[in-house]
Amino acid sequence: MRTKTTYATVVVLLVFGLIVTGCATQVPVAYPLGNLVTLVPPYASVPNHDPDGRISVQYAVIEIGKQVGLGYDWDTSFKNTDPACRTWIRPKIKNKSCHKALEKILKPVHLTYSVNYGKIVLHRR
Repeated sequence: MRTKTTYATVVVLLVFGLIVTGCATQVPVAYPLGNLVTLVPPYASVPNHDPDGRISVQYAVIEIGKQVGLGYDWDTSFKNTDPACRTWIRPKIKNKSCHKALEKILKPVHLTYSVNYGKIVLHRR
């Protein structure tokens, strides 16, 4: 019985010590917006590209997000940004961070974004 109590005390003290020193909170977190992405014509893998070789802003954002493991909140983004999100564009993005790529796509149409629960959400600037 005494061994179990001693063991439990040691575990509690160890966890408490880690929390107090901050070691328990220093866990590396993935930062997908820093990962490199590429989106160049032709956009054959993108549904709904037009015959002139353009894609909509929203589909460009979806493709960029897919490359870094982020989803896209279609309903909220559309509600926040229609009709700007349907603007046709020809992005040429090669080896840029996801954040820079999204800014390059969104800034000309006066949009910005946030990431909520692993999904990109578009907003008006």
